[in-house]
Amino acid sequence: MKKYIVEILDNAIVEIENITDYIAEDSVTNALNWYEDITEKIRSLDSMPERCPIADENPYFDFEVHCLLVSDYRVLYRINGNKVEILHIKHPRMNR
Repeated sequence: MKKYIVEILDNAIVEIENITDYIAEDSVTNALNWYEDITEKIRSLDSMPERCPIADENPYFDFEVHCLLVSDYRVLYRINGNKVEILHIKHPRMNR
């Protein structure tokens, strides 16, 4: 089975940090659990990243964008050769 390198781009790292901080305002435990869950799911994209559907935001990009659902959040990413690039982390209520 082909393995991919998963790279989280800087803006996605900031989005993960901001979401974690926001959740921690209510519950540090929930924030840590969410962080562990999303990072585990992102790491799982090292194999079969094509398994996730094309994102609704795809028309706004010059390349194909996939969407991985994690809790209420959507991880937007692209497959670029042997790399999976994590572009954004979005909540359903966030603008595209």
